[in-house]
Amino acid sequence: MAKEIWDAYDARGDRLGFDLVRGEPIPQGVFHLVVEIVTIARTGEVLLTRRHPQKPYGLLWEITGGSALKGEAPLQAAVRELREETGISMEETSLRPLHTMVVPHSQGIYHTFAAVVPAPCAVILQEGETVDSRWMPYEEFRAFTKTEEYAGPLQERGDTLLASLDALWAALKEEQHGNNSPTA
Repeated sequence: MAKEIWDAYDARGDRLGFDLVRGEPIPQGVFHLVVEIVTIARTGEVLLTRRHPQKPYGLLWEITGGSALKGEAPLQAAVRELREETGISMEETSLRPLHTMVVPHSQGIYHTFAAVVPAPCAVILQEGETVDSRWMPYEEFRAFTKTEEYAGPLQERGDTLLASLDALWAALKEEQHGNNSPTA
């Protein structure tokens, strides 16, 4: 199996000009890009996938995500990860940026996006990565992110995620209200 190669970055997000290899130690003060994608239906559900039992945090639930490969910009990585892990294909311009967060202890710069779909859709699981999926009502998802069933590393960034999602959900409801209101 080919090794996964990442670009090395400093904490400001500037490329450092050398590569990192998944599974090998990352030098102190060096980071790699990680993307997270929250797939949310306009009908009010959030997509969760269940991690493969042989992965770290096996059988726990999560939003879609993964590391950006060498040469990938965050949006490119988000489109690829979403397609690989769920079978959902979207254009880069369709993803909505939510926030970026530097997490020193994981040596990751996390770029979080929202993929807004009209309604819950079929999911194609990625062999070796995911073993189940479910669409969860948004309010239930908010509480679920605090449970032991939700992957631990995601919990530590959960408040930032929920604040971003609350703002997005309010905007989606406003868009829907605007589309349903009579025109003069």
